[in-house]
Amino acid sequence: MKAKIAFIALALAASMPAWADEDPVRDLSQISGLSERKVQMILGNRTAFAEYTYTYDRALEKFVDAIGQENYRQLMNGEAVALTDKQGRVYLVQVKRDFKGAL
Repeated sequence: MKAKIAFIALALAASMPAWADEDPVRDLSQISGLSERKVQMILGNRTAFAEYTYTYDRALEKFVDAIGQENYRQLMNGEAVALTDKQGRVYLVQVKRDFKGAL
């Protein structure tokens, strides 16, 4: 599995002249159609967001539907995931967490 991800990363690096920025929240927002704030709520500490009690479940369902259950599991485990948006652009996304579980 790690070799497959490394191969995908190498192929992406060779096919793209340069990556403008590496912002996984922005990339995941574009892929899922959710706002960056809701993506941060899903990936980070949701209790930091006042609206989490009534929007978290819907946002999480939409997010998982957009990227897939297995990709979501890998992403939450800190693994790199190759995702494609609606325009066919491929993103290599990895969420890095500190020791407290925050982004």
